[in-house]
Amino acid sequence: FLPAQRGPGISRTNSPAIGGGTNGRLSEDEGVDMKEVDGLLNETAMMLGRWSLYSRFLASKCRDPETDPDEPLVMPELLIKSALSRKISARLTTPFNIMTTFFFRRSVEKAFQLDESPAGLSLNLSKPIDGNPPFIISPVDDVMYIVNTVLQRSLSTSQRDVIASVIPTIGRVLGSDFVGMIQRKMRDESYPKPVIQGGFPPEDKILSFIILINSLDIANDYIARIVTSRISPTDSSAASLADLYPFAHDATFVRNSLESLNATFSSKTGELITDGLTVLFERVVKLRLRPVVRDVFRDVDYTLTEEELDDQARQNDEDEDADVQHDLVARRFEHAWDSIMKPIQRIMTPKCFTLLLDSTAKDLAKVLDKRVWGYAGKMSAHGASRMERDFSGIIGVVARGGRYGVRDLFARVSQVCMLVNMEEEEWEAINEVEEEGEEEMAWVLTEDERKRARALVR
Repeated sequence: FLPAQRGPGISRTNSPAIGGGTNGRLSEDEGVDMKEVDGLLNETAMMLGRWSLYSRFLASKCRDPETDPDEPLVMPELLIKSALSRKISARLTTPFNIMTTFFFRRSVEKAFQLDESPAGLSLNLSKPIDGNPPFIISPVDDVMYIVNTVLQRSLSTSQRDVIASVIPTIGRVLGSDFVGMIQRKMRDESYPKPVIQGGFPPEDKILSFIILINSLDIANDYIARIVTSRISPTDSSAASLADLYPFAHDATFVRNSLESLNATFSSKTGELITDGLTVLFERVVKLRLRPVVRDVFRDVDYTLTEEELDDQARQNDEDEDADVQHDLVARRFEHAWDSIMKPIQRIMTPKCFTLLLDSTAKDLAKVLDKRVWGYAGKMSAHGASRMERDFSGIIGVVARGGRYGVRDLFARVSQVCMLVNMEEEEWEAINEVEEEGEEEMAWVLTEDERKRARALVR
């Protein structure tokens, strides 16, 4: 997101889009009827499919009768060197590949020209949101429909040369035009930066940025499903790749090309999703979470004994239930945490929110780890028990919204709290077991850190 800003839109030499690269005039390509191109592609694909059937017929007739029928077909030499084969290549295959490239690239550009984002979204939990998830920009559905159409048509030709041209082209256009356009939108139009120094980014920028991250995630899922449906069709009536491409290693080549398309697109979108989530965490979540940690521990004194704590409660006329008082830190944190994360969670796709939650939990774990060591010599035995309850409550709130593995990110903090409150006999028993080489505890703390943790209580 850091390169110098450029003008909006796709800037590409000889692009069919208006103003693309050196094309300053109204491009002649703008006058091309895309429906007519689509019709020509369908007709050409049908003819190439017929050529494939004819080639298959000749190959089967020229095959040695003693050859295993399960062996792949071999293209007869007479067909490879024939004038008809050269004409098919020059007058059908090459034009089909060129028109497919133009059709796909122009369709992607058109999809972004008609771009629409979801309306009626809000980060205010008291306001209902319009529509249903996933919340994405309209080009995602449009472009993925075109990808599916182009792939289906190209595969139906049963021509290896078509696949060798079309699938890499789809990958290049998706990477440069589709992912590139979303990246430019994230950088130039929706980057969540504050209007004034030290403030928070505007709500509309945050929402727009989240929608673009969602769009990359859903597009990634679409491509994966499209590719999987072609490699392993679930519909019994659908032809397998081996049926469509019976010659030599053609089916393997097509499968590898499809898998490469999926892997390349997933890599590009994955990198941008990761960058986007990092920006969202640093610019939105982290700025709001750091003050929360300081606030939830306000007026918390772990040096007090149980009797001193009871005296303080009586002096302050605190008649609240004891359990409520005990869970004060966790309740404060839960309220603040929900106000930060829930608005994002209801807009963001589950997969992306899980990644954001992991990043947030990792950062929070570092903050809590630093805080727990800061209590050295400032903690009574009863205070240590309260601290473990408070920190466990915070960890429980964070882990509640994601996968159970989130708790593992707080392993250091949890082990410090456990050691601080461990009975001396239990501590000695653990040391004896370790000396005998039968360590049962999976420590994330070093031996020195474990000793420091035992000395935290004054």
